[in-house]
Amino acid sequence: MSEKFFTVILDMLKEQQLSISAISRELKTKGYDIHRLIITGYLRALYDTGYLEETEIPPSKVYIYNHKKQQKDIYIILEDRLKDVDPEYRYPVAVYILTSLFNRPCFRYELNLIGVIPGSSHHVKESKGELIKKFREDITRFEIPANDKAYEINSNDANVISMGCNVIFSIIKDTMDMTGLKSKYHSTQIWEYDRDKPVVIE
Repeated sequence: MSEKFFTVILDMLKEQQLSISAISRELKTKGYDIHRLIITGYLRALYDTGYLEETEIPPSKVYIYNHKKQQKDIYIILEDRLKDVDPEYRYPVAVYILTSLFNRPCFRYELNLIGVIPGSSHHVKESKGELIKKFREDITRFEIPANDKAYEINSNDANVISMGCNVIFSIIKDTMDMTGLKSKYHSTQIWEYDRDKPVVIE
């Protein structure tokens, strides 16, 4: 399913709860003529990952957007922050952040969660090897499809690293209490990244 379809589903359920049949009818009015079983599986996946709440109202199940998840889920937070990243770098920056945070390759499924579609980039390469299966099994919050591709950064590009760090810094600044720590003056020193002289933290 496309990023646009994901957005259509969530927008549809943000203000109302709907049954699978009602969702199917609503999708048809928006130009999506999709088999009910596919819609059911997609809704279930969104429920499993916390995007939707599911309630039994016999004889149907109804779904509604999970507003409680909005500010807690790292994928939702990253999706919002990555919108401000240069589209040319959004994909590699997303891969850089996810692989840095989780200390493993990231999967296509995770990129879809943050609204990024894997494309062609010399900064990113597909991860292959025996450990991919283990990395997939280590993720217990949701199920990664068995045939899902994994990705990792191919090179330490200064722009990718700088943009990735800026995203992380902005999240920290907005979610942590910095009262009594931040200076009211801006530093005049400019820090430059030199890929040939990596920073060593002792």
